[in-house]
Amino acid sequence: MSLERVEMLQRIGSRIRAERNRLGLTLEALAAKVGVSKMTLQRIETGATSPSIVTLTDISFHLKQPIESLIREGEPNVVLLKKDSQDTLFDPESGIRVLAPRGLVSERVTITCARLDLDTVIETHVNRGFEWAYLVQGKAVVTVGSKEYPVEKGDAIFYDAHYPHSIHVLETVQYVGLFLHDE
Repeated sequence: MSLERVEMLQRIGSRIRAERNRLGLTLEALAAKVGVSKMTLQRIETGATSPSIVTLTDISFHLKQPIESLIREGEPNVVLLKKDSQDTLFDPESGIRVLAPRGLVSERVTITCARLDLDTVIETHVNRGFEWAYLVQGKAVVTVGSKEYPVEKGDAIFYDAHYPHSIHVLETVQYVGLFLHDE
C-alpha cells in the first residue's frame, strides 16, 4: 500500500475516532451500531484497514456527520472578520456593517447588519439585485415602489431592490440583511 493511501486511511480513521469520542461513544457501542466487530472498527480508526463504502456510510450516519466530513482533504477555509475590519455601507455613520462582503459566500451575496436609531431614514434608492432583512429588534416602515410595509421584531422582508425603496425607523432597529446582486 502506498504511503499516500496509508496517510489517507489514517486521516479518515482519526476523524472517525474524534467524532466518536466527541459523541461519548465507546468503540464497542459504535461497532455494535454499525454492525462490525470492535476489532474491525479499531483497525478502521487506526488506518490499518479500509472500510467499504457501506461501512463508511453507516459510520457517518451513526456519528451524525456527512460522509464528506470524514473523507475531505485539507483544512477548512475559515474567514474571521473582526468588527474593526468590517466595511460599512453608505457612510460610516450609517452603522450598516458588511458581515460577509461580496465574494466571500458568493460573488452575488453580501450579508449586512445594523442598528438604526429612532427616526433614522434611509432615503429612496435602487440597487441591482434583491434584498432580504430580518428584524432582531424594533419597528420600521419599508417602502418599496409606492407601497409601505410595516415590519417589527421577528419579521423578515424580501423585495426586488431594482424598485425604489426606503426605510423609516419607528423604534430602534437591529437587523441582519442579505443582498443578492444581479449576475
